[in-house]
Amino acid sequence: MKVFSVLLIIVFSLTANIFPQVQFAAHIIVSREYAAVFAQSVYAVDVDGDSDMDVLSASAQDRKIAWYENDGNENFISHIITTEASGAQSVYAVDVDGDSDMDVLSACWSDDKIAWYENDGSENFSAHTVTPNAVGAESVYATDVDGDGDIDVLSASESDDKIAWYENDGNENFSTHTITTGANGASSVYAVDVDGDGDIDVLSASEDDDMIAWYENDGNENFSPHIITLYANGAQSVYAEDVDGDGDIDVLSASAEDKKIAWYENDGNENFTTHTIATGALMATSVYAADVDGDGDMDVLSASAAIEPLYQGEIAWYENDGNENFTTHTITTSAYGAQSVYATDVDGDGDMDVLSASYYDNKIAWYENDGNENFISHAITPAADAARSVYATDVDGDGDMDVLSASFLDNKIAWYENDGNEIFTPHPITTGADGASSVYAADVDGDGNMDVLSASYDDDKIAWYENDGNENFTTHPITTSADGARSVYASDVDGDGNMDVLSACYGDDKITWYENDGNANFITHTITSAALEATSVYATDVDGDGDMDVLSASAEDDKIAWYENDGNANFTAHAITTSADYVQSVYAEDVDGDGDMDVLSASSYDDKIAWYENDGNENFTSHPITTAADGAFTSHPITTAADGAWSVYAADVDGDGDMDVLSASSNDNKIVWYENLGPVGIVNNDPPVVPAQPLLYDNYPDPFNPETTIEFDVAGHHPVTLKIYDLQGREAATLINERLPPAHYKVTFNARNLASGVYFYHIRMGDFQAVKKMTLIR
Repeated sequence: MKVFSVLLIIVFSLTANIFPQVQFAAHIIVSREYAAVFAQSVYAVDVDGDSDMDVLSASAQDRKIAWYENDGNENFISHIITTEASGAQSVYAVDVDGDSDMDVLSACWSDDKIAWYENDGSENFSAHTVTPNAVGAESVYATDVDGDGDIDVLSASESDDKIAWYENDGNENFSTHTITTGANGASSVYAVDVDGDGDIDVLSASEDDDMIAWYENDGNENFSPHIITLYANGAQSVYAEDVDGDGDIDVLSASAEDKKIAWYENDGNENFTTHTIATGALMATSVYAADVDGDGDMDVLSASAAIEPLYQGEIAWYENDGNENFTTHTITTSAYGAQSVYATDVDGDGDMDVLSASYYDNKIAWYENDGNENFISHAITPAADAARSVYATDVDGDGDMDVLSASFLDNKIAWYENDGNEIFTPHPITTGADGASSVYAADVDGDGNMDVLSASYDDDKIAWYENDGNENFTTHPITTSADGARSVYASDVDGDGNMDVLSACYGDDKITWYENDGNANFITHTITSAALEATSVYATDVDGDGDMDVLSASAEDDKIAWYENDGNANFTAHAITTSADYVQSVYAEDVDGDGDMDVLSASSYDDKIAWYENDGNENFTSHPITTAADGAFTSHPITTAADGAWSVYAADVDGDGDMDVLSASSNDNKIVWYENLGPVGIVNNDPPVVPAQPLLYDNYPDPFNPETTIEFDVAGHHPVTLKIYDLQGREAATLINERLPPAHYKVTFNARNLASGVYFYHIRMGDFQAVKKMTLIR
């Protein structure tokens, strides 16, 4: 893999008030980069040949085909195969080129492409197009259709109503053969010897004509269509297996509009009788068959998107009693917008586990069968869906800094285990914090290990999760009356030696503390009920008088405030700023190392993470801060690219002795840490100069080796892409691919892994495009 070093700087006018600034470098722990955004398809196979089961996914919005490497203990490491699979709908794997390793195939709706990705044996994948003309491609499958010993490819494409197969000439050159263009809204393809005559037949599902069909191969790859049913309303998926154990191939379907899972019994002469398995699979999208319970007969699985209630989705299995009477068992109702289901022995324990891909929560998951068909859910993609809060502490007591998160849409509190090299493994604590909005950690029960606390908005709950010392967590509610709970924190507020808890509540404008009686029983005390739409709470000794003060953020009044503790837990309110635009989070730490407590904030309307420098005099009451140059605190933006900035925290993440900053942002689902690089460079407190028009500048130096700087102006709020191409027009690097606010920018490009030669850098901002040439000389 080629690695490029890129540094992006927003440049302001340098005219006055010059002083050293603490700078930060961003490192992503979890984001959509690691999720499967609008996940459509899942498949499992041993990709890397290490004898355990890896997982593949196709996801539409991020144009991604990915594989997840199983380390042998069902910890999955994400590897991207491509991000050029536009509107990816389907993924499959087989040894396409016969070199004894596992290649991957995809079907992509947006670019009409069926592609295969050649594995070089070390799991480096090269993309090859099978066809660019499967219009609205929905499904891909591969097998030796013509019996010549190599792997051919099949597709179903919705917009041209086509089922096709692509003949491999033995050198992976593919010739297109159309089986039919009469499968209206073709959605799924599968191939098997339906009639038992020794050649490969083909099956299809098509949603616009409600049809399940099979195409009889005469042995010379001439296919005759046979309708199995025209009553699979909104047919989405087809599969084939000997369901009744009579030695012939039966067919299964999932259809969305009639909520139906069905199987079609083959009488041995390819006359099919319809049997309904279920009619409650709301928006059924996928069907599969396997012996789930190990009793020797064929059970059935389904995925259903289940958009009522909103976003709910179900993975289910249907137990065959041996006489093809099926009993429904729900595996999960939390695969939101479920699109695909598959079954295999993921963990190698001899029973059948289940996998799913779900669209609305961007999730690839597997469900561990305990041997008694009780299923434990495990997320493979470490997404934090609508991340709202982040915190760092040593959860597992191994001497490095782990990370915790709260994510709103998946109701999840999770912790990410640091291996000591800042590589993080996700572990869910709960998915029952409805509208999870805040997370914190402290030794609540005084047993010497780190417990976790949460605030959840939808269920008005403040809870703590007791760590048994092995990072197994037991849930304990503190209150279920925290109206619109948005933030939680813990500190010894009253100085009695045990851990109290604080909350900020959006619904009732309250900042509250819960007094711990020493046995983790909590008594409620209100600090204020005038923090309008309170979003965040924190506690520290702001004024250095030896007791614990409290800070709050409130969105409606754009205010950050602190509440002075008189030593008896009586609090006096002081404003820090009323200009933090819809502020969501507050935190305090000595960011600049000058011995007093500074304040940090995250505000969502201006996408800003900022810190407020304390001059050591705590003159908050007489000098409320409204501008960067006013009063006791000076504001320093760390970033204005945290889309929907929601939470901020500080800790020495990398152990280099200074304070780094972490943030969670809701709109881009990111958890990021900003590495403190120390006081380097200069900055001005004047407002940024907004460019009048977009512009791309000449790079400098040029020629260069290996670094050069590219500058550009963004004049409006546009998605910006900045890419490098070689003389043949091949993309060599993507430097920028995100929405940027108006400003002047610098990008430092390090081409240490590129050969000498002429390159072009191309920028696109809305309707504006420009390209310039540069020369790399070794």
